[in-house]
Amino acid sequence: MTKKRLAIGAIVIGTILAVAAGLAGIGALRPAVGDVEAVEQSLRSPAPTTTVGSQPEATVPEPEPEGNELVQARPLWQPNAENLLAASQTSTFPSPVTLQIPHLEIDAPIEAYGVNSRTGQMDVPHNVRDVAWYRFGPTPGQAGSAVLAAHVDLEGQGPGVFFRLGDLEAGDLIEVLYDDGTELAFEVQARALYPKEELPLEAIFSEEGPPVLTLITCGGGFDPSVSRYDSNVVVYATPADDLPAALIG
Repeated sequence: MTKKRLAIGAIVIGTILAVAAGLAGIGALRPAVGDVEAVEQSLRSPAPTTTVGSQPEATVPEPEPEGNELVQARPLWQPNAENLLAASQTSTFPSPVTLQIPHLEIDAPIEAYGVNSRTGQMDVPHNVRDVAWYRFGPTPGQAGSAVLAAHVDLEGQGPGVFFRLGDLEAGDLIEVLYDDGTELAFEVQARALYPKEELPLEAIFSEEGPPVLTLITCGGGFDPSVSRYDSNVVVYATPADDLPAALIG
């Protein structure tokens, strides 16, 4: 439990290896759509009572390639009191199992992921088909930011399920299906392109504020010398329907 809590602050949607130079158009999307600042502000938690660095510093090893395993980027920040999440949280709420985005023709399975103990980063699928739900955070539709992450592309596999995430516009619909048979529609409110070093973690991984569905993938420019994108595409959406009773509690 302690190891997970220490690792969470090192979350990063890590390096995605480029498929080919022909995929470089990812970095050309517009930097922002909708009122990004308003969504972020609604999710920002009250200032913590502890100070940065008051938690024991975690040592996060630099990952090493293992065969064809995805090579991820070194974490861009260390865990501290401001960005630790409640990893001990257990939920009796339904879990998301399918993500559908009609505008992008996406119908993809959602799997629950936590933290990669070897890298200290948010764990993500090693394939381009699945979507990762950050299980230490809210369920989509609960208070706070529910995070779904997927690859933009992978070497040898081609474009990922979130390859066109940057095409979403305000007003587009996103549907989440749950393991109890219920479903919930979300409406895109904003889209942003953040340099990885400037991701607003306190908003993206917030457990407070109104329900927000946060979709994340890599974007921006790709640096082949270090095999990583320099930015993240983030889409914020809010419930378009009344919340199911199971999510209200």
